[in-house]
Amino acid sequence: MDGILMRLKDTFDPSTIEAVRGPASLYGGLIVGFLLGIVLQKGRLGKFDIVSGMFRMQDFTFWRVGTPLLMFGMVLIYFFKDIGVVELYLPRTVVLAQLFGGVLFGAGLAIAGYCPAIAACALGEGALDAFVAMAGIVFGSILYAEMYDGTQLDKIVSFIDLGRVTFPEIFLVFNHWFFIMGFVFMCAMFLLGISMYDEFLKASFSLIDKVGEKLSGSKVERRKQPR
Repeated sequence: MDGILMRLKDTFDPSTIEAVRGPASLYGGLIVGFLLGIVLQKGRLGKFDIVSGMFRMQDFTFWRVGTPLLMFGMVLIYFFKDIGVVELYLPRTVVLAQLFGGVLFGAGLAIAGYCPAIAACALGEGALDAFVAMAGIVFGSILYAEMYDGTQLDKIVSFIDLGRVTFPEIFLVFNHWFFIMGFVFMCAMFLLGISMYDEFLKASFSLIDKVGEKLSGSKVERRKQPR
């Protein structure tokens, strides 16, 4: 506990905050956070039913907003990298750890209906249930930081470590723009597919409603007939 309190003290120490400079400054993070919050709020992604509807294959708002963000984000980041505006700092690709973490994150997102950013957006909109998700995120982060590092599970999931590599390097693509264009095409086809599926669902539900109305109407008519 003393170690946790000491790290919290160091985190919020004025000298620590003053040392954060450049694009990673607190001001930069605040601006990016506001922009992300606007996108999430305007895209209606701070709603529990929108996120849970994604997992029930009943609402594709999340995909319609998130997929274009991935497309444009990937293109812009590599464009700025190629012209020398930004420099990429890659995390290590640890296959088992990231697969395990992805499944755990997806399960939490499906159960709670919120991820960290969406929970903050929903809490800002006044959704009190998002406070429970935020509390779980903070508690889980502390638990992970204090108990996971150096454990046997850490050693197991860290077994397949590919280093600091990108997808173009993993798939041996000699020019990353070929991979990027393929990714953009795949995303465009995905958006087209979910739009077609959405229209198919609407037509199916409409047909079911009409059939149900006719069946209920025929039952009413049979009841009215004299015996």
